[in-house]
Amino acid sequence: MKNRFLPIIAIFVVWIIFSAPFLFLGKSPFPSDYQTNFFSPWNVYPGYGGPVKNNAQPDIITQIYPWRYFDIQEYKAGRIPFWNPYSFAGTPHLANYQSASLSPLNLIFLLPLRFIDVWSLLVLLQPLLAGLFTYILLRRLSVSKPGSLLSSFSFMFSGFLVTWMGYATLGYAILPLPLAYYCILKYVEYKRYKWLILLSFLFLFSFFSGHFQMSIYFSFGVFAFIIYNIVLVKEKKPYVDALIFSFFGILMAMPQILPSMELYSFSVRSNLFQKVEAIPWRYLPTILSPDFYGNPTTRNDWFGHYAEWSGFAGAIGFCFALATSFFKRNKTTVFFIGLALVSLFLAYDTPLLSFLVYLRIPVLSTSAASRIIVLFSFSIAVLAGFGLDQVLGLYKYHRKKLFIWLGICAVLVLIVVAVPFLHLLDSDKSHIAQKNIILPLMLFGFLAIFVTGLIYIKNKYTKMLFVVLVLFLSAIDMVRFAAKWQSFIPKSKAYISVPIEKFYQKQNHIDRAIGLSGEEDAVYFRMPILSGYDPLYISGYGEFIQYVGSGLYKTPERSVVTFPINGKYTPQAIDFLGVKYIVHKISDGEFAWAFPFKKYPLPQFEKIYDDSYYNVFLNKTAYPRAFIVPSLVRVKKENMVNEMLFAKDLRKVAIVTDAIDGLDPNASGTARIVNYVSNKIDIDVVTTGKSFLVLTDNFYPGWKAYIDGKPAKIYKANYSFRGVVVPKGKSRVEFSYIPQSFLIGTYLFLIGIMGIVISIIIRKFKYQK
Repeated sequence: MKNRFLPIIAIFVVWIIFSAPFLFLGKSPFPSDYQTNFFSPWNVYPGYGGPVKNNAQPDIITQIYPWRYFDIQEYKAGRIPFWNPYSFAGTPHLANYQSASLSPLNLIFLLPLRFIDVWSLLVLLQPLLAGLFTYILLRRLSVSKPGSLLSSFSFMFSGFLVTWMGYATLGYAILPLPLAYYCILKYVEYKRYKWLILLSFLFLFSFFSGHFQMSIYFSFGVFAFIIYNIVLVKEKKPYVDALIFSFFGILMAMPQILPSMELYSFSVRSNLFQKVEAIPWRYLPTILSPDFYGNPTTRNDWFGHYAEWSGFAGAIGFCFALATSFFKRNKTTVFFIGLALVSLFLAYDTPLLSFLVYLRIPVLSTSAASRIIVLFSFSIAVLAGFGLDQVLGLYKYHRKKLFIWLGICAVLVLIVVAVPFLHLLDSDKSHIAQKNIILPLMLFGFLAIFVTGLIYIKNKYTKMLFVVLVLFLSAIDMVRFAAKWQSFIPKSKAYISVPIEKFYQKQNHIDRAIGLSGEEDAVYFRMPILSGYDPLYISGYGEFIQYVGSGLYKTPERSVVTFPINGKYTPQAIDFLGVKYIVHKISDGEFAWAFPFKKYPLPQFEKIYDDSYYNVFLNKTAYPRAFIVPSLVRVKKENMVNEMLFAKDLRKVAIVTDAIDGLDPNASGTARIVNYVSNKIDIDVVTTGKSFLVLTDNFYPGWKAYIDGKPAKIYKANYSFRGVVVPKGKSRVEFSYIPQSFLIGTYLFLIGIMGIVISIIIRKFKYQK
């Protein structure tokens, strides 16, 4: 019994060693040192600076952490986080996918712990789960315990999982893959439906984890395995059953997939088909030496994209994977060799990748191509376990084969490393490569010595010592790599309280501000802003902001909307969009990037906050967020973005594309927002005649309007915003957001559940009959 659980204990021990800063030293895997040094408002205040370990993870600070915090706060308030009113003048939140709003792991935030503690646990569970899942898969594939343990070490701290660990999204989307294979194999052997049910829920888990592209790769890995076996084996029905239940799993994931595909269709990304982040072949040495071209944590990286392009699975693991390729192969190892090669040629700059982009497949043809390298790393890790077993099986009688294998490894290592290195000899960066190839070459040298000792030293302890040394060196190599990348900073430094927070906390979360740095303080502190950073955002709003800046139509940027503080129509825009507060960093003075106060009439702004590092000014001419206009101008959509938009007095007229008749041109009225939360807005309106209510939140499908409880049509107004026709007198206008795509996805989720239940009932009926 002790020997049975010894490998599991070893996985936990290695994980505990890596996670020790969190478990024992009060530190968190959140890059708060980077936050306080480089991000406002923290970097403005003295006393918070200091050394930064890893400055290559900005998205954790600007997107992932604030979004997850917003998710949990919304759930605690009894709301599903469908909509984020604090970025981009309002934007879908659940549908942006990386928010991971539906992740089952959000339940752990119900634990009576601080948010930063639960977040840390969420981050650190990834390598542990990846290691455990890989181990049980390899054991099911009849690999020995040492071989399975080597595979676990190789995958749990592989390059992709380590460099994206801090995000707690991409890793969770792919790490169920070995468990999915395990479920399929268990079902094939025992024909018990519980394994297919678990397989279905693994699809749901992956697609709810926060990264659609990685879930596509998860699905590709599962379907490839199933179809491969359907083609090869005689008993095809179990694999067909697995295929059907995988489809049920995808149906169950539709509450996330459909809203995201809807937002994708409205985003800039839907039309940007291009080869992005393809790995150049000169980057190949990093498969053996991840720091061949340097490392962001040591500030000597000078070529490539370290996080996106990391295919490392351990130098020792790679050598044993080669053993599987050159010695006896079976249908399982052939599959993983094929998966490794296909993923390698899709990640690197090859004609196969160019063809994929040419096919213009949504998501796959518009996202970073290199991320499929995770399937390469996983395949290498799996093959490493098989390779160790083959070496252990050959050492007594086939020493010549083992020396041939070592020779082939040596040749490949030299080719992979030496060829790019020769091109660096004239570069002042060559010393980086020289320094960072020492460790992998030493590991290969140790491996050669160990194998030679295994062959020539004959006693009962030689094999055991060989295995222990291989596993020990592999664990050291992988943990060293992971610990070098991952920051662990005292938990007390995450979102340090600074004076400007006092201003944030006094606000009503309705009035907008400019001058905030972005999601890291806007979403976290619930301060509405006009900028935003998200791969998926409403392209119409991006077009509107481009127009504010230049007065011309321009294609919006790929992932970022930056409100122009000195654009052609900025003065009109800040009033129209209800920008009530200008947050001004005093140290910016009158530099080009600071708000140009001198271009505005002196009485327009009133200082209302001063803490010696920040001033906040009240914009006294800002429109209310909701207001009444008595008349409309109808134009064609293509003519809406021109000077007509701000040539008009937008307090008195709204520009629409629909025909709307019957408004009273002499009417007047008021609108008062009485309730404003993420998915619901209530506005009390009083008018002297039939009028048009403008709400400067983005127009988007799924929003519905009700006037005194009766449905009303929402019109797109002033290019990207909302409007509703309101009657004379007093009325209550309610805007509510429940995406139709989410409701349809929920129905498909139920169909997936019904499919599972019906399949089980049919099976039991046949069994009884």
